[in-house]
Amino acid sequence: MMGQANGRAAGGVPDPREELEPVADVLREAGFYAYTTLDSENRWSVACDTEEGHVDVRVGEDGYELDVWDTSPGLFMDEENERRREAMERLARVSLPAIARGFLEPNQEVWWEEAEHGVGVRLRYQLPFALREDIGRIAKERLAELNEVISLVETRLVE
Repeated sequence: MMGQANGRAAGGVPDPREELEPVADVLREAGFYAYTTLDSENRWSVACDTEEGHVDVRVGEDGYELDVWDTSPGLFMDEENERRREAMERLARVSLPAIARGFLEPNQEVWWEEAEHGVGVRLRYQLPFALREDIGRIAKERLAELNEVISLVETRLVE
């Protein structure tokens, strides 16, 4: 029989979906609405959507991959002059790579979110499997850091 047997994928590799169920449980116990799903790259992940941002956890080669990310919509929406707002958004898009090089850590990514007219930030962490029981606490700490990074980027864009 091809595929999975006894929680193992073909070749005896652990099934990522089954590996993530205990992570989802830990996140639920920490107060998150956590669910297991396929991500945009067709990988199994645990996803959480909160008011502070989003949390995604995947099984990596040597542990868990924890991403916290969010977008801050409408950075220049108070600008009534549409041409000026578009120019400010264009300048923001051009400025983001320099801000990333000068102010962000290697595990921090920033982008301009066209649909929401604002900044997007992702923080990525590699966690050993031994920290599974701490993922809820770690995710909360990283969400607080995420919002600090978003504020930093927005401040640099409007200076």
